[in-house]
Amino acid sequence: MTIVAVGSVTGSPGSTRLLLGLAAVWPDTDRHRVVVEADPDGGRLGAELGVGVEPGLMALALAARNAGLTAVELVQRGAASVGDWSVVAAPPSAEQTTSALVHAAGTLAAVMAADPDGPVWLVDAGRLSARSPALPFARAADHVVIVTAGSFPALQLVPHRVDALRAADCVVSVVVVEPTSWSAAEVADFVGTDVVAMLPWVSSRHTGIGAMRASAWRPWWRRVEDTAAYLAAADAPAVAP
Repeated sequence: MTIVAVGSVTGSPGSTRLLLGLAAVWPDTDRHRVVVEADPDGGRLGAELGVGVEPGLMALALAARNAGLTAVELVQRGAASVGDWSVVAAPPSAEQTTSALVHAAGTLAAVMAADPDGPVWLVDAGRLSARSPALPFARAADHVVIVTAGSFPALQLVPHRVDALRAADCVVSVVVVEPTSWSAAEVADFVGTDVVAMLPWVSSRHTGIGAMRASAWRPWWRRVEDTAAYLAAADAPAVAP
């Protein structure tokens, strides 16, 4: 089983960017990678990646009513191909996405976790808290990664969220998006959990994964590759770039 849930505390610090990067560079290429858009605020990946929203999260929510659903069937019924990986896109409506998660997230997370040899599931959990309808994915995940900006106003929100997610039985680590005034070790001590990466902020605009291959993104890609390697190795030590 490999389930990675990526979320944030507030704002848009680059969690979806990180998720797309992980799907592109995941080191275990023998296993299919599936990005699941489970952001209760609604989806944008269908439009950004040019695959639409059908099939997608709504199709999986309907399929979850059937007993005996398998991980392979999840991919067949709800995922659209994006190169050598797939995406389960959420509808742009926050109301529809939230409803789908409330009714089906628990079942879908259980199906993902029940197949140890199935796909690598990379879940965009949006603003993740212990009250989020995306929480079942986080509780089933091998890793929950909270992405945060590196400023003090952003970082001071993280320790409380880490504690709340741990109380909900999540395994939590943090990715910091630069700039920041502190080292990875200092941030880890402050937030109370491992910092698995310090990612550079890339200000250039992008449309889809292809535009993120530009030269301005190269330092970012190198660190995402290191992050993917860490997450793919269950017994890897913490990375402190």
